[in-house]
Amino acid sequence: MTTPARTIEKSGAPQRPGTSPHLSWLHPLGLISLSVYNFVMRFLTLGIHHFWGKNEVRKRIWSSIRVEGEPLEYTGTGAELFRGFLVIFGIVFLPVMLATFSVAVFFGPDSGISKGFQGGLYLAFLLLTGVAIYRAQRYRLSRTRWRGIRASLVGSSLKYGWTYFWTMLLVPVTLGWISPWRATRLQRITTDDMRFGTTAFSFTASSRPLYGPFATFWLLMVAFLAALPFLVTAIVPWPDMFAASETGEFKPPRPEDMARIVVGVYFALFLLGVVYMILSAWYRAAMIRHFSRHTHIDGLSFASTVTPGGLMWITVSNFLLLVAGAVVATATLAAIGLFIWTLAGAGLGSAIGDSIPPEQIGGVLGVPMVLLFFLAMGMLLPVAQARSTGYLVSHLRLDGTLDTAAIEASAEQNIKRGEGLAQAFDIDAL
Repeated sequence: MTTPARTIEKSGAPQRPGTSPHLSWLHPLGLISLSVYNFVMRFLTLGIHHFWGKNEVRKRIWSSIRVEGEPLEYTGTGAELFRGFLVIFGIVFLPVMLATFSVAVFFGPDSGISKGFQGGLYLAFLLLTGVAIYRAQRYRLSRTRWRGIRASLVGSSLKYGWTYFWTMLLVPVTLGWISPWRATRLQRITTDDMRFGTTAFSFTASSRPLYGPFATFWLLMVAFLAALPFLVTAIVPWPDMFAASETGEFKPPRPEDMARIVVGVYFALFLLGVVYMILSAWYRAAMIRHFSRHTHIDGLSFASTVTPGGLMWITVSNFLLLVAGAVVATATLAAIGLFIWTLAGAGLGSAIGDSIPPEQIGGVLGVPMVLLFFLAMGMLLPVAQARSTGYLVSHLRLDGTLDTAAIEASAEQNIKRGEGLAQAFDIDAL
């Protein structure tokens, strides 16, 4: 990874005539230790290390993808990602926060003007989300090289963002049935804008073949969502909590009942996530195979052999891996906190006991523990990203030939900052 690009270009043997390029995956080592290190450093640096940690993960994943035995090279830096975030925070989020505060002060938080302003912000952020996704892809491609030849994305982020925006508005109107057409249209915009050197990619897929798998997924999800309240109430007796007392007055839920509500909500979300990953596997696998088959560059085409079972396994196992990592991290930090508490002596314990009633200590400590757990859910994310990327690459085949000797290096794009919008919106994790 430290070899200069021009050296890679000179040392790379040309593709053998009449043969398809061989694509392979070499799993990166040390990702678990890197994940733990990044997690700890994010706490110690109040989140600043996140950008450098993310950049190192990308370098390792990129270098694990081999074409004709030679790795991809990622040349981005953590400083670029950090500068991009600061710029977007300064020119977008800070003015928005000040404007929101000013409107609430002058017109009142419940006024029609305030509500209209908030609605306009939601629509604006939805538009910016699409712009952020495109710009993040453009930055990553501009920092991706193979044999010294750089990839790029040459289109308009506003065009992609506008398409993302108005098609998203139609998702609830069509009860989701626009999704295959929407995904195909967005993929066409991105792929047709992609370049490897000066050679363009092309995308020829239509959305029609995706509607069969989508219909199966949609019907199964509707059936599950209809059954979800009954599954949750089988564990959490909701009606009993809010029943009126014998005098006819409303009886507020007891603390143990509120705990059941919280458990029920998280159980429903957990179950919904797992079932969604399972039921959507057929549709997602069909979409990956369909999009790959209709992606071309020069005389080269792509072919994916991902299966619903394989995609289901890698998705669900990654989710359980993230949960297990969060449990271990939360338990470890809780043990460290308990040890510090013990060393602090009875003075600290009695002081807290005097200020907080005993029956509320569990609730006070429970809130930060829950927040810590959700923060720790991302600790092993690099491992999950590598496993997903490895599965997709291992099941991707290149058919045809690509005349790399005839491909010219494209002009360097003037991109000095990283994915500020994507970082600020916390999207596009890889």
